[in-house]
Amino acid sequence: MKKIPKGRVATYGQIGQMLDLNPRVIGWALNRLAKYKPNYSRANHVSVRTIPWQRVINSKGSISTNKLMNIPLGLQKKLLEKEGIKFNKEEKINLKKYLWKSLS
Repeated sequence: MKKIPKGRVATYGQIGQMLDLNPRVIGWALNRLAKYKPNYSRANHVSVRTIPWQRVINSKGSISTNKLMNIPLGLQKKLLEKEGIKFNKEEKINLKKYLWKSLS
């Protein structure tokens, strides 16, 4: 996910295919990252704040995190908009424009 450039998105399915995992597993893992509060007292801790979880969306071009209680409503959209990604009236992203195609 760190390879997804700013201003681009990938889908849960793309990431799942790359890792040979069910897309739901990817969603679960990203959900954990989004709400994770790092413990900086651990010597080998890698900050998950550097993992751009917000750049992974569903295959319809929509955000799925608005259905989760542990992530503030609209947070993912706000983060993506800060990166220059635009949403249409249906709250979807134009995948032809913003989908990152270089997952290899």
